[in-house]
Amino acid sequence: MADSIIQLKDISVIFKDEQKELTAVKDVNLEIEKGDIYGVIGYSGAGKSTLVRVINLLQKPTKGTVQVNQQQLLDLDESKLRQARKKIGMIFQHFNLMKSRTVLNNVEYPLLRESISKSDRQDKARKLLELVGLAEFENAYPDQLSGGQKQRVAIARALANDPEVLISDEATSALDPKTTMSILKLLKHLNQQLGVTIVLITHEMQAIKTICHNVAVMEKGQIIERGPVASVFTEPQQPLTKDFVDTSTNVKEALARIGNDPQISKLDENQRLITLSFVGQSSKQSLISELARKLNVDANILFANVDQIDGISVGTMIAILTGTPDTLKQAVSLLTENGVKITEVKSSALKEDVAND
Repeated sequence: MADSIIQLKDISVIFKDEQKELTAVKDVNLEIEKGDIYGVIGYSGAGKSTLVRVINLLQKPTKGTVQVNQQQLLDLDESKLRQARKKIGMIFQHFNLMKSRTVLNNVEYPLLRESISKSDRQDKARKLLELVGLAEFENAYPDQLSGGQKQRVAIARALANDPEVLISDEATSALDPKTTMSILKLLKHLNQQLGVTIVLITHEMQAIKTICHNVAVMEKGQIIERGPVASVFTEPQQPLTKDFVDTSTNVKEALARIGNDPQISKLDENQRLITLSFVGQSSKQSLISELARKLNVDANILFANVDQIDGISVGTMIAILTGTPDTLKQAVSLLTENGVKITEVKSSALKEDVAND
């Protein structure tokens, strides 16, 4: 990959104690292009945070190579590694701000050892605070700020050394949904304005689909699926990925509600319960109306959702189709020919999902 800024090859991380070994990351290969917003998603214990700490060698791999900004980090001595790390900013879930320092002092802290005058250092910190929307809070202390404001300070501090890469390790996990969205929008703005490459570590598909261009799904220390977010989102190949997608679109919750409806278990032979996934142009077509007009197939829509994912419209729908066996078959063909992915939902499967919940 000619424009890759991060290359992790054959990365394994094994933690050892006197009694046993724990493999946190196993044989992972990952390349991220310069200027990308790349998401790494997985549940707790998947190994995603361990993997991301390998990028700046906060966690040295047991095996493999780490290249960032065209430098093989494992080959650098301590002095050169410190310099390389300055170009890899990092923000954390719990902000890690110094309570005894003002907001301005927190942001300028990474510059204290640089060959820069105090006035220039503070001018730069002020510009960064303005960039993250906190210019008026420079003399405040962290305890006087909200969670979202604290995270903005942490982001400004992470930008102090003009990094090429910004790592966000569960940076929105401690925030409410509205604040999370504002932080994600800020990260997207920084990516566009500064050209900084962002690696977003999260367990929430909502965060991935909001700002990421590409995504890797981790489970048990391995990447089990990867690709452009829109592709992974609309055609998940692995059960875990599908679970993330269904949860983020509220399809899983909707199917649970539908499964609790006693009428669903009494569908007639001429009825089918289906999920429909629309992508791109097909999400804008009146295909459901065509079913009634052309085929005399009725559609009772039980749930519908439309998202914008990396600039592509993606829609999901749950509906009951009613018609003759022949017209139902034609309806599925019509939808499929127009780029709609159809999945029939059996009432027995719904009952199992409800029981598991």
